[in-house]
Amino acid sequence: MRRPWPEGLGMGLTSCGKKALRSLTASVLILGAAAPAPVAEPGPRVPVASVAARVPGSGLGAVLDRAVREGSPGALAEVSKAGRTETVARGLADTRTRERPRADMRFRVGSTTKTFVATVVLQLVAEGRLRLDDTVERWLPGLITGNGNDGRAVTVRMLLNHTSGLFNYTKDRRVPEALDRDPLTTFTPHRLVGYALSHPPVFPPGTSWEYSNTNYTLLGMIVRRVTGHPYAEEINRRVLRPLGLRETYFPGTSPDVRAPFIHAYSKDRLSRFNPSWAGAAGEMISTVGDLTRFDAALLSGRLLPAALLEQMLTPTPKSDVFHGPGPYRYGLGLMMVTLPCGVTVYGHGGTIFGSLTWMAGTRDGRHTLSFDLNGDTVNQAELTTAANVAEFCPATPRPSHRPS
Repeated sequence: MRRPWPEGLGMGLTSCGKKALRSLTASVLILGAAAPAPVAEPGPRVPVASVAARVPGSGLGAVLDRAVREGSPGALAEVSKAGRTETVARGLADTRTRERPRADMRFRVGSTTKTFVATVVLQLVAEGRLRLDDTVERWLPGLITGNGNDGRAVTVRMLLNHTSGLFNYTKDRRVPEALDRDPLTTFTPHRLVGYALSHPPVFPPGTSWEYSNTNYTLLGMIVRRVTGHPYAEEINRRVLRPLGLRETYFPGTSPDVRAPFIHAYSKDRLSRFNPSWAGAAGEMISTVGDLTRFDAALLSGRLLPAALLEQMLTPTPKSDVFHGPGPYRYGLGLMMVTLPCGVTVYGHGGTIFGSLTWMAGTRDGRHTLSFDLNGDTVNQAELTTAANVAEFCPATPRPSHRPS
């Protein structure tokens, strides 16, 4: 039986993800109302005098080589820093044609979709059309009920930061069973939420943290109720078109990725499927270039007022996505991690049937990274951390050996 959403940086359920991650079942990654917990203390900072200049992307090649050695057919990354953009590619985009990955190739981004959804939700908050403390019951009356679930106790903020306690529908066996029977089956948001509500809450709303794709399915429904338009249409109008992200789109029920694309190789051998089961939690398709441009625009304040952006970037208590060098924490639809060198970056990851994605940037948005690995048998958590360190931690020069 397939498990559709590898447990990785933000989306689903792969065995390698289970070993590396603790609190997450999303492909796609992670929260609010209480006083924010501080990001873990950074490791020792590299003295400024010892920092060597680094060309953007120069450290990523070794990480992408490692990804290919460990089983990903190919790897593609883009880095933008100080107006300079570099693309790094390794391996194959298609093992049959032997085509190499290219910057213009599209791929499924999985849970990275969540940051786009969260951005539109926060824009609606900025416009006064929605409040973070509005309950789900206010906008979707009578929907969240039964088995101890109560929409009157769950707020928009809790959905954004995964503190709602609502069961993650991708953990319900009926989702992979339906995909096993027919990969092209269509899932409606109400059907997916119904799977979640057949289970009791994981914890009382607002008392803990656990990643749940159900939260973002509900946010997509709320966006439609508030605006009268589907979430995909609102993201296109408010984010994609203004930023010129022409290669990014929402496939809806279409099982195909528009060419040119990077072929995804899943250990479940499923590459063509109806992405409606992912929906607002992870259906989007994009490119490395569009992801870096979006993250830069978001972090630089082009999409949200400063106060709301600050809330988005504030880590939620107990929101450890996975443990490693610098724990990853979750804010309102965005992750943050402080690396061993003391640099903090902000982004989101995604995992969906053979496509492992990550985007991240510095707080000012001037230095951004995105990548896609087209095989899901590798350790996404370790490779993501390695890529972040390689790109965002300053290089230190090797000591010169002078004759005495």
